[in-house]
Amino acid sequence: MSNHNYVGTDFEVPDGRAKVTGEAKYADDYQFDNLLHAKTVKSPYAHARARSIDTSAAESMSGVQAVITHEDVPDAAVGQPVLAEEPLTFGYPVAAVAADDEYTAAAAVEAVEVDWEVLDHVVDPIETLKPGSPNARPEGNAPTGEAGGESAEGQGGSDAAFDTIKWDDADFSGDFPEDPGEFTMEWNWGDVSEGFENAETIYEDTVSAHPQPTNPMEPRSTVAEWGTDGHVTFWGSSQSISMTHTGVAGIIGKSPGDVTFISNFCGGGFGSKGTAYPQMGVPAFLSREVNRPVKIRGTRREEFHWGNGRSTFIAKTRVGLDSEGTITAMEIEAIGDSGAYSADALSTLSSGFNSLTQCWQPETLRFRGVGVFTNTPKRWPQRGPGQNQAALAVTQVIDEAAKQAGFDPLDVCLQNAPENRGPAGAERIPMTSAYLGEAYELAADAINYEEKRARSGTREGSKVYGVGMASASHASGYIGFDGLVVVHTDGTVEVRQGAGNLGTESFAAVARMVADTMHADWDNVEVSWGSSDKSSFTLGQFSSNTTFTEGLANVKAAETAVQYLKELAAQELGGTADAYTVENHEVVHGQSGESITFAEAAQAAVDAGGKYTAEEIPEQYQESLVPLTIAAASDAVGQGLVAFGKTTGEDLDGFVTSFAGAIAEVSVDLETGKVVVEEMANYNDSGTVIHPESFKAQVEGGAIQGIGYTLYEQYRHDEGTGIPVNTDLYKNNPPSIHDYVAGDLHVGAVGEPDPFGPFGAKGVGEPPYGAASGAVAAAVKDALGVTFNTFPVTPGKVLAKVRSGEVEL
Repeated sequence: MSNHNYVGTDFEVPDGRAKVTGEAKYADDYQFDNLLHAKTVKSPYAHARARSIDTSAAESMSGVQAVITHEDVPDAAVGQPVLAEEPLTFGYPVAAVAADDEYTAAAAVEAVEVDWEVLDHVVDPIETLKPGSPNARPEGNAPTGEAGGESAEGQGGSDAAFDTIKWDDADFSGDFPEDPGEFTMEWNWGDVSEGFENAETIYEDTVSAHPQPTNPMEPRSTVAEWGTDGHVTFWGSSQSISMTHTGVAGIIGKSPGDVTFISNFCGGGFGSKGTAYPQMGVPAFLSREVNRPVKIRGTRREEFHWGNGRSTFIAKTRVGLDSEGTITAMEIEAIGDSGAYSADALSTLSSGFNSLTQCWQPETLRFRGVGVFTNTPKRWPQRGPGQNQAALAVTQVIDEAAKQAGFDPLDVCLQNAPENRGPAGAERIPMTSAYLGEAYELAADAINYEEKRARSGTREGSKVYGVGMASASHASGYIGFDGLVVVHTDGTVEVRQGAGNLGTESFAAVARMVADTMHADWDNVEVSWGSSDKSSFTLGQFSSNTTFTEGLANVKAAETAVQYLKELAAQELGGTADAYTVENHEVVHGQSGESITFAEAAQAAVDAGGKYTAEEIPEQYQESLVPLTIAAASDAVGQGLVAFGKTTGEDLDGFVTSFAGAIAEVSVDLETGKVVVEEMANYNDSGTVIHPESFKAQVEGGAIQGIGYTLYEQYRHDEGTGIPVNTDLYKNNPPSIHDYVAGDLHVGAVGEPDPFGPFGAKGVGEPPYGAASGAVAAAVKDALGVTFNTFPVTPGKVLAKVRSGEVEL
């Protein structure tokens, strides 16, 4: 039998030519002869209520076709309104207009008169915990998590339960409140007091990982057409298909069967476009008014307000080490910030805590956290909901604890790295595989760690050098989702992909697994993606999960297709199905050598009907397949062989986790304050690498974004008004090519397969980010000998520490 071994080799991705030739159609590229353009009326305050909205002047303008306000749209189905009567952030919309062109729409927005009642606001997450301070929301200042309905990744759900939490007896004079009050989340294992008693070195500090906007190069845009038959079609900017499709249906109050969602290309999302977002409802509700398609196109500044950003994670951390460098105890008190419209602070805390248990495996721990709301843009997972903040916040603390105990920090990292089946999270679920220690060792070899460590703290002219390391992890695989493979009567194999095209090429890499499973010729394998009408149901494209989640589901579908091919060959040629094998688009009898082609088998499937063409849903799938998947197969009925796949609890025993270990060397100029990443090694435990080129791109991209998080990017709001002050891209300052690693950026994979992953694969996307971010922070600390408690590490902050005398020159 031939074995193509497509898994682990590079290939020409199916969307590549369209991207480089300009043929790729993004949301804003969709044009229609009768298309209208939408703009919104936004709040000029961080927190206010629209007492009244006068739209008469706008409605009378030539070219204006519709005006709607918050009164014309339903209440928020997922916790965030399409248009708000009481906007909780600056820039949030209260009304919208549709006009013949954008200029007219913009003029109409200016003609709408709003009578505003300005309300108290809060932008600092610690401030809202002080007695007498404002609450960001009328319902309270903290999500309880009791009825939130949000997934572990914070990627959707219903209204959260709210509470008001004030720390009445706390001392707020330091970096973290002393004697804090109620926490809404607490994790324990072991007796942490005993763990500190067994420690020979104890170190404590507080570090704040800051909020940060996502800044995708494609601002979110949506075209919507509400048909006279009630069916609504969306063309949107989204990194997911299945979850965005069901989410946007909920936003407009429709069943998923009445909605089609199309998104073939996405110009960046990083989590912020992982599901539907309420702005998608604006053109839909306007279209309902006028029976014409409507487009809303976000500007860069609107992306700052509408887009979702990384949450704040303020962590007071205490670590205990014994004489061997083992972490005997870890205690963290943390505050997370949701912004105004998400309960995701709890996801930030739980995900961050989870990652720390995975990467460090402390013998005992106590984690306590509280999430709060602020009148700032919605906080949401950004290449990870909380793992990367945790890596940035805790790395310097562990680094200093290691040094005070007399250890090389790398030895402490290796000493406490997880073993396979090591525990993860509050429930101590065993991980399916863990090779973080091996990732660190590969990174150390690549960067020549001993040489870098010998140079740390030394000075050349005005520059001083430092080396640091960090790790991060992320859940990277889930079960319970669908796969769908069609073998057409021309012999081609089609993978009807539920995954969105978020730029990682995982949607196509999954099809490589199908090709290998079916021993099919890659040139005759087609990947369909981008439309909910042809999508199998899967999780959204976030959480580094697509390769595992969608890969496993489609491998199961491919295995079903292989079984069907064998059965059909037996019916055509005789014998039993077990006597046949598949290779090179043929089904071959193992003894006689007689064969039929995939094309002939597909025609036999059409002739046979029933389970082979999805005219009848196979019994084992009747109660488990999602209607979206069944609908996606409906137009293939009678056109070829149709095979479903479904992953279940039998396919997974443990918590699927990917890891990254990074080591960085930096130079810090004591005269200018500029930090330069001189060299970095970022190695990842991602299981089997399916597509080497995209793997490398993911790690490099994550590393550069991690550098940007530590050194450049942030949300900034004026505390007096709550108004953002850096909405322009250049003010927010994401890293450019000039901020790349000055020397070499070494990336690679451990390559050890995961026992439950499809072909041994796990995910890769998030961990390289947190590992790089923390490694740079630890390297700066190593160079200067002082901890940075807030980020980003700007030249001004460096010079402030130099001038204050904290840095020994």
